[in-house]
Amino acid sequence: MNRRQFLASISAGIPAVSGVGASLLSSGSEAASYRGIADSASWRRSAKERIEVNRKGDFTVRLVDSQDRPLKNQPIRAKLFRHDFGFGGAPKLRRLYSQEYPQEIRELYHDFCEVFFNKLTPENSLKWKWHQANEEYTQEFLGWCEQKQISVRGHCLVWPDFRRAAVKYSNFKGTPGELDEIITEHISYMLRTYNGPIDEWDVLNEPRSNRQFMDILGDDVVIKWFRQTASLAPGIKRYINDYNILTKDNPRHRNIYFNYIKKLLKRDTPISGIGFQCHIPRRFEPTAPEELLDSIDKFSPLGLDLQVTEFDFETSNQDLQARYTEDFMTAIFSHPDMVGLVTWTPFEYAKNSAPKPDAALIDRNLQIKPNGSVWYDLINKVWSTDTELYSDDNGEISFRGFKGLYHIQTKQGRHQALLTSERQTEKIVI
Repeated sequence: MNRRQFLASISAGIPAVSGVGASLLSSGSEAASYRGIADSASWRRSAKERIEVNRKGDFTVRLVDSQDRPLKNQPIRAKLFRHDFGFGGAPKLRRLYSQEYPQEIRELYHDFCEVFFNKLTPENSLKWKWHQANEEYTQEFLGWCEQKQISVRGHCLVWPDFRRAAVKYSNFKGTPGELDEIITEHISYMLRTYNGPIDEWDVLNEPRSNRQFMDILGDDVVIKWFRQTASLAPGIKRYINDYNILTKDNPRHRNIYFNYIKKLLKRDTPISGIGFQCHIPRRFEPTAPEELLDSIDKFSPLGLDLQVTEFDFETSNQDLQARYTEDFMTAIFSHPDMVGLVTWTPFEYAKNSAPKPDAALIDRNLQIKPNGSVWYDLINKVWSTDTELYSDDNGEISFRGFKGLYHIQTKQGRHQALLTSERQTEKIVI
């Protein structure tokens, strides 16, 4: 049994929680339910219809020989390997690479990352304050992701507050010119040093509550940071990222974020995408799925990619947690402008080692929790495609499936096909 089969067998032993809205119990002062939890809630049907329309395509795979002649009546299996949509997680790299942990445990963390996620961000390891202490792990991590065909999102280039950088940089509060040079060089260094499978960066993180750098250097310095990133790494998608927009709903903060991005775009700031942190702490009622969708809609007119960059739900009520995880994922996946959903707390790791242990998908004993089972099952079973057909006289098979990277198995071996466009035809030469 290979690793993927092994983890699938573990997951199969934990049923996804569904249809339990009426029986959810309160855990102390924590939320016991949320609006839109009912199986009959109106948002569900439209969300599923949007998933069918937006996340699938009609694909044709054509098998030919080296002379471009069709291979007829060939058995072909087309299986989705990696979603086009970015289902991601943010592991701690020390747990994956530090020798202080047994090899078999480090390997198991890798296994979970490989089968639960097609996008990863190395938690705090790329932040200005900590990247040097983690550099040995980060380079190994990037190499592993490239080998496994897992994309990486960088978080983050500029978190514009002196608390978010090494203490020594506080000495430059009174010298704007030097501070400007230091930040410019930091951006350049990060883009030069960490690349490979990194295909997106949070260029600017939490600009409303962290703006000391802008107060010193002027608001236009943000435009400079985005343009610098676009110039040095034109193939990288450039994100702005903030909190309290979709969850812990703060309409004033949401409006400020929207207007700030709109203002930057009017100045031709090369922003590619908008990130929404979605942490749900204890004692906060989860945002109703319909409200999530309405809030996302407000950002659609900006014409940028939208992404949930830091999702987790902290509660000891595992039934509620699993049900909401299912509904949150369904709502986000259904929205046509959303391109990814990253959970910030994939692992509990060990006792007292995580600030939000109850939020994890996988507990400290490396057992999959109910919310983790929901995550795995939706991505690898419910929203997956695995079909076996015989090629016709043109050497073709046609099917409707979820968009992404496919493994195409033929008698001659396994091949890959990236199927992400509506009515796409892909030719495979045997």
